[in-house]
Amino acid sequence: MSYPCSHCGIGTLKPIKITYLRQMGSLIVTLPNFAAWRCDSCHYTRYDNAALAQVERILGPDVESVMNTTNWRFRATKGPAEHGPHRWSF
Repeated sequence: MSYPCSHCGIGTLKPIKITYLRQMGSLIVTLPNFAAWRCDSCHYTRYDNAALAQVERILGPDVESVMNTTNWRFRATKGPAEHGPHRWSF
């Protein structure tokens, strides 16, 4: 299954596996083979809703999710989530 890319509007989001990273205090949580979606045109990446809901049930919500009230609903649906990996620049 694929979804239209909300970022570029040209490509489609295809399922992939990535490494999920999250900072919890002074610890870094790493989950390999995490379900995500990536645009075949612009490479925009979003976490999978169902996989993200499972992580948040175990670890609690991410700080970004707590600050954004639109993410307070339960995310057990399939498909791309509202947010994805952070892009860090050095």
